[in-house]
Amino acid sequence: MIEKVDLVMWTKNGEKFLPKVFKRIDEVIPQKVINKKILVDDHSTDNTIEIAKNFKWDVYKNPSTGIPSGANEALRHVETEFFISIEQDILLAKDWWTKIPRHMEDAKVAVAQGIRLPTHPILRKLVEYSEYDKALARRNIKEQTSIANSIDNNIYRTDIIKRLGGFPITCPLFTDGYLFDMVESSGFRWIVDSRVVSEHIRPGLLYELQHSYAYTIRRRRDLETNLFNMLRILSFSPLRALHIVYKKRCPELFFFYPLFRLVMLKAFLDRKKLGL
Repeated sequence: MIEKVDLVMWTKNGEKFLPKVFKRIDEVIPQKVINKKILVDDHSTDNTIEIAKNFKWDVYKNPSTGIPSGANEALRHVETEFFISIEQDILLAKDWWTKIPRHMEDAKVAVAQGIRLPTHPILRKLVEYSEYDKALARRNIKEQTSIANSIDNNIYRTDIIKRLGGFPITCPLFTDGYLFDMVESSGFRWIVDSRVVSEHIRPGLLYELQHSYAYTIRRRRDLETNLFNMLRILSFSPLRALHIVYKKRCPELFFFYPLFRLVMLKAFLDRKKLGL
């Protein structure tokens, strides 16, 4: 039984979604188990800090920029044996608290989480197809340890994360993947429980295209694929889109999926032009 936990969050210009996110946290996680609510803000220019303070979060400044820096600053203030991280655009599943912390009863589990799917119905079907359906069918189990790991709806064993050096700064866009590898290679387990589905707020297809473009622009060179592979993926995207439409019964994805791949190619080429 977990008696007390600290909550951590890292933010940047999150005012649009934060009120909903905070309200859901208050609904899902019992107030009696919360020790501190720690928010590290990455130099927001909107009302993020004011909103956080209104919901009784302790606000600290990110000493640098990016998720790893914010996460490590939050970790520095954690006092409890376990802590929970929630990102600024995640609505926790209503059953998150009753199911996820139970995994920590196993002393070999360092991290446990649910999965998250987009709130937009079309994007939800695409993510289901690309991240979950094949893995779940292949393994035929409810608890996963190698798909869809993230750091947006997790509970951690504090001493293990600190012993591993905190959240890795090797690549800011893949903090979750690097941390997963560190946890697993140290002999501990990272549980992804696919029964517990939180919501990843995604307001629309245009927002997702803009997000994907910005994400690809920021990727480190050593993590990029090459131009040939990008073109190959794009050329086969109509066929893949047909398969997605058939599997997920969503005709709109026949148009969106190739467009999504085209936007990623444009971002890749723009990176080259900018010399990034």
